Amino acid sequence: MLSDFRPVAIFLLLAPLIFVAYALLTPPFQTFDENQHLYRTWQIASLKLTAERRGSQSGGELPPGLAKATIREIGSVVPQGKRLVVVRPFSDIFRWNTPIGNEQSPIFYDFFGAAVYSPVGYVPQVVAVRIGEAFGLSVEWTLRVGRLFSCALCIGLIWWALTLLPFGRWTMTIIALLPPTAAGAASFGQDALVIGGGFLLTALGLKIAVDSRWSVRRFAIVAAAGIALTLSKFVYLPLIAVPVLPKPRSIALSRWLYPPLLIGFIAAILLFAWMRINSHSIVQFLPTLPTVSEQVFWIGSHPLDYLAVIARTYVRLVPVLWADLYRFGDSTVPIGLSAALAGAAALLLIMIHGDHQAVELTRARRLWMLVIVIVVAALIATAIFVTFTRPGAPYIPSIQGRYFLPVLPLALIALMRRGSAPSLPLMPAALTLALIAQAATLGTIIRTFYRF
Repeated sequence: MLSDFRPVAIFLLLAPLIFVAYALLTPPFQTFDENQHLYRTWQIASLKLTAERRGSQSGGELPPGLAKATIREIGSVVPQGKRLVVVRPFSDIFRWNTPIGNEQSPIFYDFFGAAVYSPVGYVPQVVAVRIGEAFGLSVEWTLRVGRLFSCALCIGLIWWALTLLPFGRWTMTIIALLPPTAAGAASFGQDALVIGGGFLLTALGLKIAVDSRWSVRRFAIVAAAGIALTLSKFVYLPLIAVPVLPKPRSIALSRWLYPPLLIGFIAAILLFAWMRINSHSIVQFLPTLPTVSEQVFWIGSHPLDYLAVIARTYVRLVPVLWADLYRFGDSTVPIGLSAALAGAAALLLIMIHGDHQAVELTRARRLWMLVIVIVVAALIATAIFVTFTRPGAPYIPSIQGRYFLPVLPLALIALMRRGSAPSLPLMPAALTLALIAQAATLGTIIRTFYRF
């Protein structure tokens, strides 16, 4: 039915305007770890696929203009250091333009946080760097071009997901139009690929489950998206398992499980290969903490204690993670409570609105979808535990709400109402609240970084 594609049309109408607003209004280097992602991208664009380790640092030699632009905008090139907020006249939004400095002697940059990532997640940004160098763009405009390419990638992947999704299109559309999704898509990093890829795996997985059919094309798409996500952020690999359960009665278990198991095996092998190739460049994130291998050994030796740590972590964090989704900049833009409340209300209303076509959304399928979300949540906690958590800590710190964006559609579709739509205008109200959240968030960003 033509009406089934209304959310797709509304997304294509609104998303480019909203995403580009974040890309251009947020000052350079003011998205999460953006300076590290820029340095890593520049290194890859120079055909150096792995970082160079120097003592406790991991990075590479790059043009000096990158450091000048970074220091001007956020005050330091130190990885994960404190970020400066420069308030400027709004008329000067594009005034600063730092030459790249390719003709000058390169300097060494430490970007150990981004050195672990494979080149797969940086393809749009590498293209932007090559364009910036070819056309003599400033560091700032090269970064903005990379953001715009990220926006285009994320919009394309979400659009594709929406066209495939058998039910829950309005739910995914509202999530896609909320501020956290827009801000992630408009950053110079891997978030656009990870968010869009997560949406695509959710949509195609549900499509395969409803149709009870894999095909060569579907296998290829799931494999490409699953491998790309695994090499970017391995914690989202379980999304390839969306179509696994409940198994169709007419298909043998081995035949039904073969495609996702094969994809998972290939993705795991490629991830292991990348870790081996890149092992020489990895440094300890915090020298005072145990090594990753020591942390993994502790988990294996104390599984029940570790499960208790995860449980305490989410009991502590779940009440505030929804608001933490609305922390922007590089944690420099304060949480906008009005935007967070409007966004949460939009999600609640669209879940109540539900989808009358979701006849295949059985209890068994809902349960399996939620199991996948829980597994991803456990993997996110584990990744933070082995890299940032001190021994004996009662809970795992530094888990951010934005880490859950790639699985948010899966979780909310699993929880949404099934049946005839209520008589109340819940969908228009949800869309209106999403746009109110956008206006409030963009207003907070403008007030944080600009004066009139």
